[in-house]
Formats: sequence, C-alpha cells, structure tokens
Amino acid sequence: MDVSRSPIREAIRMLEKDGFLHLTKTGGVEVVKPSLVDYQYLYECRIEMESAAVYYAAARRTKEQLKQIEKAIDTYSTGLKVNDQSKVKVGFHDIIIESSMNPFLISMLRQLRGVNSFYRKAIVDTDPKHVNKALVDHEKIYDAIAACDQKSARNLMKEHIENDYSRFISLIKEKTEG
Repeated sequence: MDVSRSPIREAIRMLEKDGFLHLTKTGGVEVVKPSLVDYQYLYECRIEMESAAVYYAAARRTKEQLKQIEKAIDTYSTGLKVNDQSKVKVGFHDIIIESSMNPFLISMLRQLRGVNSFYRKAIVDTDPKHVNKALVDHEKIYDAIAACDQKSARNLMKEHIENDYSRFISLIKEKTEG
C-alpha cells in the first residue's frame, strides 16, 4: 500500500482530538479505553449542553424543523430493529441541536456526539425497555418544543439524558455482577 504519512498523521490527530486515541510518552498511539468516570464526565456535558440546545430550539425552531422532529419520532416508533431506532434517536437529538441555531453549541455537540456513540455502543440501545421510555421522553420533549415552552423542554431533556445515564450505569452493574 502506497500511502503518505501526512494523511495518517492527520487521521491520528483527529482521532486524538475526538478522544478516541491517546498519544503515549514514547510517541506511540493507544486506543482509549473509556472508564465509568469518563462516561460520567461526558454525560455531565451532554446534560447541560443538550438542555441548552433544546431551550433555544423551543424558541427558534422553524416549522420545517418541527416537522423533522415529529418525523424522527414517528420513524422511531414504527417498530424498526433496535439498531435502526438508535440511528433515528440520534437523528431526533441532532435535529433539536440544529434547531437551536447556535453555531457554537452545534459544533460542540457534534464533537460530543461521536464520543457518546463510542461510549454507549450496544449498551443502552439494546435494552427494549429503555427504547420505549426514550420514545415517551421524545414525545414529551417534542410537545414542549411545539408549544415553544423553553423551560419545560429544557427540564424534560435534562431528565431524559439523566435517565439514559442511570440506565447505562445499571446495565454496567448487571453485566459486572451477573
């Protein structure tokens, strides 16, 4: 394979920036093995940042964005496989983030999105009870956005993400104890 070093260095730099790789003292590269504390820190950021995004989305969203959020919920509830629903759920959150119309918040949350999927892969999204609870949460969040109720939207998103984190922790405990 004839590949120059520049694109490889750039790829490593980007993966390091996104938190997937760690450079060692000797100049080597290690894949990051996230801990529960790392996951806690990630969720602390998500709780505050996505709550801010939905707060602004409730005030700034367009009619088209509101339709997109509703469509994401409808697609999520059609009984697709859990893995497909996971993609749609991320779409729900992404549309809300875009609807905040805050370019700085959008940029920061895009970076967190990749890291978040790395941490939660095949944990929370494979639990059918969680999938159903998430759908109910999404519908409530949508209703608050549609009503332009910024405070309710923020509180509902905060509760939704806190529930997600709690479910993740309980699944980890079940796996380590069982």
